[in-house]
Amino acid sequence: MRSKIRLHIQRLVANLFEGVFSSYLNSTRGIELDELRQYQPGDEFRAIDWKATTRTGVLHVRLKLVDRRTNIFFLIDRSGSKKFGSTNFAKEDIQSSVVSILVQSAAETGNPVSFITFTDRIEKFIPPQSGQKEIIRNTENIMYGRAKGVLTDINCAFEFLNNMRFTPSLVFVLSDFLAPFNYENSLKYLVKKHDVIPIIISDIREEVFPKARGFVAVRDLETHNVKYLDLSQGLITGLQHINLFNKLDLDHLTLMTDQREEQWTGALSDYFDRRMRKRSRVKK
Repeated sequence: MRSKIRLHIQRLVANLFEGVFSSYLNSTRGIELDELRQYQPGDEFRAIDWKATTRTGVLHVRLKLVDRRTNIFFLIDRSGSKKFGSTNFAKEDIQSSVVSILVQSAAETGNPVSFITFTDRIEKFIPPQSGQKEIIRNTENIMYGRAKGVLTDINCAFEFLNNMRFTPSLVFVLSDFLAPFNYENSLKYLVKKHDVIPIIISDIREEVFPKARGFVAVRDLETHNVKYLDLSQGLITGLQHINLFNKLDLDHLTLMTDQREEQWTGALSDYFDRRMRKRSRVKK
């Protein structure tokens, strides 16, 4: 299953490259010589191959292959709500497992991997790096290190990446998205340039609460405030982030704390399958 996820990530990177850089597959700038061809109007003067030109009597330029590697970013929510779990696992357990699977798969593709962890601030930023051992070591450091903040501000992570001005990249966002809805504009800007994949980590008690007569006291793991829920009214959940994803045509994935690891990996694989089929239909 993990090898299948790695293959999906390789295809995502390839599709992103072809969709954004198709006109640059053969360029006078690059790192590897591809071929020689006759000079065409618009070619750079410094790309002229004078040996071939002298030999043939016709201007020739050296075409090179550009670097096909694409940065893969992981934006990881480390706020206090990740410690919640009403079943066998807390949300941070699922998040750690999913990050481990995706990062290992991404590292094996040979593409540079970067991490941005956040709460209500940027906790850590690790620039894009290659090499499986280094990437896996970075994963352990960011997932098990202690965060300074407890609140959530997703907008700060989106703006941070927007301001970095990286070339088009593959961006995974892992969060429960239980946060102030202040990131609509920054997410719109992000998806214009990058391929963004939101992964929602959720718990059943954040979506459904059994109806009954009475009240129950709950404590917010971020603010530590105690609130009383009227069980007769049911649970009202915010769908603003889902509506925004649909509006931006962002395929998102939701993983639940009552699922087992084989269910998480299966859900990831199925998600990538659906995404690939959808893109194949669009291309046709």
